Amino acid sequence: MWHIAYLGHETPPANSQQILELTCYWNDLWGWYAHGGNRHVTAYLASLDISAFDPKAPPPKTAAFWDIVDANQAPEDAELADVIDRMGNPEATTRIRITAEAFGEIEAWIRDRKNRRAIPHRLEKCGYVPVRNDAAKDGLWKINGTRQAVYAKSCLSIRDRLKAASKLAGQYNRSSQ
Repeated sequence: MWHIAYLGHETPPANSQQILELTCYWNDLWGWYAHGGNRHVTAYLASLDISAFDPKAPPPKTAAFWDIVDANQAPEDAELADVIDRMGNPEATTRIRITAEAFGEIEAWIRDRKNRRAIPHRLEKCGYVPVRNDAAKDGLWKINGTRQAVYAKSCLSIRDRLKAASKLAGQYNRSSQ
C-alpha cells in the first residue's frame, strides 16, 4: 500500500503516472535537503527579522477566511437580525414578539415547529441569549398567560438580563389586566 503525501490536490493520485511524479518530487526534495539544501533553508530562516512576530496573535482574516465564514451562515441569521432591528433592538424579547414583527419567509420559518430548537441558536448569533426565570420550576416566564422563553442581549450582565426580562414580563402582564 502506497502512502504518499501530496500537495495541491484535493484527491489522491488517480493513476501510476501521478504517483510516479509525486514520488520523484519528494525524492528530489529530500535529495536536495541531504546535499546542502537544509543549510540554505537554515541560512534563510536565520536572516529573517521576526522581532515583530507575535505567536499569540490571531491569524489575519483574509478573503478566504471570510468566504468560509459566509458559506457557513444560514440566511435566517440575517433575516432574524433584520426583524430585531425593526423592533428597535430591545433589551429583551420573546419568540412571540419576534413572530409578530416578522413577515414573509422568516415569519413562516419562525412559526414552523420543526425550527423551534434552532431559534435560540439563531438568536444567539444575533446577540440574544435565553434568560432563565429562577422563580419558575420550568424556567419560563409567564407573559399574557403564556409560558415562554425570554431572550436578552448577550452584552448585558446577568443581573441586567434578569432585570430586562422581568420588566418585559411585568409590562405585558400589567397591560393585559
